[in-house]
Amino acid sequence: MVQSNNPQLLSGGDRVARARTALFSALLAAAILTSACANGSGEGLSLASGSGVTGYVQASGFSRIGHKVSGLDGGRVRVTATGSSSTPRARVEKIALARAAEYGSQQKHRYFQATPAAVAVECGPRYVVRKGEKVELPKTGYVVATVDVTYAKTATDATFLPTKDTAERLKAELASDPALSAPAATDPEIASRC
Repeated sequence: MVQSNNPQLLSGGDRVARARTALFSALLAAAILTSACANGSGEGLSLASGSGVTGYVQASGFSRIGHKVSGLDGGRVRVTATGSSSTPRARVEKIALARAAEYGSQQKHRYFQATPAAVAVECGPRYVVRKGEKVELPKTGYVVATVDVTYAKTATDATFLPTKDTAERLKAELASDPALSAPAATDPEIASRC
């Protein structure tokens, strides 16, 4: 069979296949751009951290900023929330706890118990892509909060919280947080270490 780039010489099946490929490519590009913009960094496809206060977003391959869930032994999970250098520590802790509650609700668990948040500052490199080249920028810092979570169908003691109600309450608090509209200031520890 002779291959051709001339649309008039392509069979009906080849035209449909090319149209599907073009559509798939366009949808993939849109998904990549959307996820990069939704990462809370406001920097599109840049691999740099954002300068604004971190929203309730999932971390992605484009940005470590946001929340992520990973499994531990015994059915427990670890929730990590990473905030930009200007995100208050209390907000990053609340993002981790809100995601822990939301994840439990999504998994049909009624209650959860979380360890106190371990909050740390991490310094890391930043990159942007300019004209196809990866360019390193000065290091930046992140506020990172981690909680280990256990889920249960019933509350065995007062430290267990209802997943659905807690998730809804914390997400509403995050959405109305005054830090979102306040001028962003870099965490003092990050400014001195990174």
